[in-house]
Amino acid sequence: MQDEFKTKRQLIDELVEARRRIAELEALEIKRNQAEERFHLVVESSPNAILMVNQKGKIVLVNSQAERMFGYSREELIGQSIEILVPERFRIKHSEYRLDFYANPQARPMGKGRDLSALRKDGSEFPVEIGLNPIHTNEGVLVLSAVVDITERKRAEQALRENEEKLEAIINSTADAILVYDEQGKVITINREAKRLFCDDGKKELKNIWDIIPQDSKTSFYEKLRSVKQGSKLVDYETEKIKGNGERIFVSVSLVYANEGGGSFIEIIRDISERITFRSKIIELEKAQLIGKMAEGIAHHLGTPLASILLRVQMLKEDIPRVPEYADFTEKLDSIERQIFYGQKVIQRLLRFVNKPQSERVSERVSVLIEEAVDMINPISKRQVIDLDLRVDRDLKVLADANLLELVFLDIITNAVDAMPKGGKLSVTVSKGNPAEWVDIKISDTGMGIPKDILPLVFEPFFTTKSAGKGTGLGLSVAKRIIHDHDGEISIDSVEGKGTSVWIRLPIYTEEKAFA
Repeated sequence: MQDEFKTKRQLIDELVEARRRIAELEALEIKRNQAEERFHLVVESSPNAILMVNQKGKIVLVNSQAERMFGYSREELIGQSIEILVPERFRIKHSEYRLDFYANPQARPMGKGRDLSALRKDGSEFPVEIGLNPIHTNEGVLVLSAVVDITERKRAEQALRENEEKLEAIINSTADAILVYDEQGKVITINREAKRLFCDDGKKELKNIWDIIPQDSKTSFYEKLRSVKQGSKLVDYETEKIKGNGERIFVSVSLVYANEGGGSFIEIIRDISERITFRSKIIELEKAQLIGKMAEGIAHHLGTPLASILLRVQMLKEDIPRVPEYADFTEKLDSIERQIFYGQKVIQRLLRFVNKPQSERVSERVSVLIEEAVDMINPISKRQVIDLDLRVDRDLKVLADANLLELVFLDIITNAVDAMPKGGKLSVTVSKGNPAEWVDIKISDTGMGIPKDILPLVFEPFFTTKSAGKGTGLGLSVAKRIIHDHDGEISIDSVEGKGTSVWIRLPIYTEEKAFA
């Protein structure tokens, strides 16, 4: 009885254990079904096409998005080779890639890898991105593929490329230089004209905007950048830039600041060298017209008084011989008469100069013209105790309008004497230049000199360092024009407190040139 009882007990325990195991299996089955439902729900709700492929390359799972994307029904795809969705020209290579992937299965993120194309049921192709994720199962490795149709993205990228190409064509066809650079001045974009101006025919790359800003303009340009960044406008601002060959040019600059992409400056640069030259010609013309009007006024207001003074001096010269005690005044009256004649001659020269008649040029000895000018200034130089050092080569000739050249020499010598009110030394040399086809004339004084900041202005009409009433500012401006009309050169150097030197070069005239 006892053995029979034990046997029944064991059967009951085994039955309970079997029921427990059945319950566990049923629970696992429920969980597996729930997991499969969740998996299918995720797959079906995915915005991407989902396909699962086994190691043989057969499709074992397809979602509804894949059906819509490829034009096949689920039943048509299940069991088919994945190559059915690959354009025929790529199928052999795709099979090789698939086998390589199964040999070393690793997740491949979407967008990584080569450009891919897929094939629809109707035979049309479209660009795709594919993400791969290997899944290890009891049946082997399955590959879950997520496929995205990137047709619209490709169209957008193509449109963007076309727009960029059009924009590049536009900025390269403009006559203006265009530069885009960041807040540190690093150049981001440069068009063809900017390369032509600032890259030395393409041999040198422009990396930073500060490389083309002159040193003396960097502070002011930095302030312009800061102001534009804060919202100010900069349009047609005239300044200078440095070309690729180191030459400074006048430019017009328009500048804006763009906040996008971390912030950048867009600068449009126009070469205005011709505009500046044209403007300078207009200014010179206006100055010449003004000089002409002034010369006519001088001739009108001084001509009559000088003629009256000359008449009275000549009357005194006639009367003095009758008064023996004043006979020695004759020499002084002769000097006054010469000065009046010279004053009248200067007025006539000035009128001829501003009216630009054809000069009557003949062969002239430079030494004679210099000595006549020195002789005119001698009374003043002696009174101011100025030592004269005159060294002239008497054989050197130039083809010149004697009146105009003598006017130049006299004006420069007069300036030198005026610069030494308390005495000093006046040096005048005339020598053969180097090369020997030139005559070099140097007029130097030991006077007060000209300040460095105004030295570049001395050849401008109406500019003068003399106090009001002591000069018109016409001297060096007129001198420059006369010398240039004689195919010569004129320059000036000065050190404040030490003196001034004026150099004049004129082409030598020889008998051979007369018959050339």
